[in-house]
Amino acid sequence: MMILLAFNWIMLPWLMEKQIREVDYGTFMTMTEQEQIGEVEVQDNRILFTDKEGKTIYKTGLMNDPGLTERLYESGAKFTSEIIEEASPILSFLLT
Repeated sequence: MMILLAFNWIMLPWLMEKQIREVDYGTFMTMTEQEQIGEVEVQDNRILFTDKEGKTIYKTGLMNDPGLTERLYESGAKFTSEIIEEASPILSFLLT
């Protein structure tokens, strides 16, 4: 049981990370302009996205880009962002 737990916590994320190709922000912009983007997830410090077929997963760093949402909409990509839920201060105090 411990070996399975260790595999899930350590090896599985490492193996999944190897399947993600890292590209620069310029490549992401070019793919967006050429409508080669399938799905996009904007996270705190990076952007995860797939090609149109959904076969390859890419990642790039998050840049200060005010026009990003408009370009993604115009390219026809499906895009989301992380929802960061903050814990209740009262609940945090009671748990501590």
